[in-house]
Amino acid sequence: MANITSLILLNASIIKPSGYCENLQPFLDMDIRKKLPQYYVIASLTASFFMFMLCFFALFLNAVVVFVTWRTPALHSPRNILLCSLAATDFFVGFTSQPFFVVAELFLLFGQLERYCLTVFMLFYSSWLFNGISFLTLTAISFERYLALRFHLRYTELITASRVVITVVIYWLIWATLVTVLWFWATSKLLAYALTAVCLVMGVSALRCLSLIHKTMKRHNKHVRDTNQKTFQSMIRYRRSTNTMIILVAAFALSYIPFVITTAVSASQEQEDLRTSVAHCLAVAVMFANSSVNPVIYFWRVTELREAAERTLRRFHPLKTKRSDTEFDTR
Repeated sequence: MANITSLILLNASIIKPSGYCENLQPFLDMDIRKKLPQYYVIASLTASFFMFMLCFFALFLNAVVVFVTWRTPALHSPRNILLCSLAATDFFVGFTSQPFFVVAELFLLFGQLERYCLTVFMLFYSSWLFNGISFLTLTAISFERYLALRFHLRYTELITASRVVITVVIYWLIWATLVTVLWFWATSKLLAYALTAVCLVMGVSALRCLSLIHKTMKRHNKHVRDTNQKTFQSMIRYRRSTNTMIILVAAFALSYIPFVITTAVSASQEQEDLRTSVAHCLAVAVMFANSSVNPVIYFWRVTELREAAERTLRRFHPLKTKRSDTEFDTR
């Protein structure tokens, strides 16, 4: 796999499969891929197996999060709706990007270069689509946590579940439209730069929210002994939910660090080096692992979601049902 940053600038006028390799040639050196060294084959098989296993975890765990949140009215809070949106994007990463990754590597190992190029194109399209929405959702969670602190008394009045749902639908549609236009119809680099600028602005805004939250919480901690029990408990709940958001952001950042480093190295090379491509391939696998890590964080940190998931899974557990029927017959 080569440089995704370069691929976003690819002219999306490609419409025929036979032209994909020719148009990808500036970014993927097809000549050196005709005879792969042993270390590349080993790394590719390792990353593909790792991705294949993660795919099932991402699909199952995130499907449970989305289903449980949808079926449990008590979970229909603004924060949980945003977590559900993040779980939905992670589910689609497991449904599209991760399988594309495995199929692309297998096509390459078997020498099917045209199919490899087409699959790589779809891999990066789905990655930009759903990873971008994940990034926007994390930014929205940061804003939501800041607004909960900034407008504490008016929070439930200003930030309602219906408004959050509308916000989620809007940024899903806008981002999906921009990425699709870029990949399949755009003929200039302007839209690519616009997408990059949006990501930078959202990233800076999220960091700003985290900074403001930290300063405000630090100030509140100095007066925590002077508050009543109800306010104290509210602050404890807010601190826990905010720490959950910080853990999610940290997990997202850590999973992307290897990818950013290998992308920068790849971009600085005049000619593609397969050793860098191997490192980039493994970095992409680590990046996609975030889709399986996020639901584990939800179940660990969000007590009401974990308990609702346990109740739901017990309801569908065949052994539990069979035991309950036996107890009923005995009575």
